[in-house]
Order: sequence, then C-alpha cells, then structure tokens
Amino acid sequence: MQIQIDLAAHTDIAPWLMLADEVVELFGPMPGFSAILERKIDQKRALCARIAGGQSFAGGILLGGSGDVFWIRWLAVSREHRRHGIGRRLIEAAIARSPPHCFIYVDTFTEETVEGLEARRAYESCGFTPAEIWESDDMVRQRFIRAC
Repeated sequence: MQIQIDLAAHTDIAPWLMLADEVVELFGPMPGFSAILERKIDQKRALCARIAGGQSFAGGILLGGSGDVFWIRWLAVSREHRRHGIGRRLIEAAIARSPPHCFIYVDTFTEETVEGLEARRAYESCGFTPAEIWESDDMVRQRFIRAC
C-alpha cells in the first residue's frame, strides 16, 4: 500500500468530517470542528494521508503552536486503513514540519483506554515520552512530549 502525505485542501473537508464522526465516541465531542478544520487548512496546518495516488482519504492530522512550542492537535486514521503505519507517517510528517529546537506536545489516551494503545505506541515509536495525566469534562488524557 502506497501512502502519500499532503497538505489538506478544502475538497478534503467532507471525508475529514466523516472521519471525525467515526472517532467521536473515542475522542469525545468536538464542537466547532468544521470551522477549526477550515482554519487549519487555510493556515497550511492540516495534513492528510491518501492511498493509491491520492484518491482515497485515509487519515488526517492538525498542527498548532508557535515559537518553541509545537502541538499535534488532532490525529485520526479511518477504521479501514488502520494498522498500515499511516498514523506513524502522519506523526513523522508533523515532526518534519516542526520548527527547529522546539518541543512537540500531544494529548492522547491513557494506558487504560484499550482503543488508544496503538496511538500511544505510535507516539512512543516516534520519540515521544509520556508526561502528566489530566482530566477535563470527564475526558482523561495523557500528555506526551518530544524534543526536536
């Protein structure tokens, strides 16, 4: 399977929103996600993974931060394309776009969330280390950090 990582375009919004609907049970409510996605596309801080020459949308990642603090704000891979290294490729693309001498942060699932173990392993395999656990609105997450 050939995976291509590209900047997202406004034509990617519909499949991206379908992916967001697919993961909402795990991620929790995402109010205003459509507007955030449009803004990140305009800022060139949204990347998407495509299969077979750019025709099939497989996943996406949203980036943020400034200065020496860089964030992975959102990452998901469609159910049918999981376990093919797409999440890792998206993380690697985010790292490649991060400013030099920065810290990259991401909030992801705790060890207790079985459905999130692959995400944790992907971040760890890309050099992220677990940090503090936090809770907000009944969602428990763990922060991971990577120095550039």
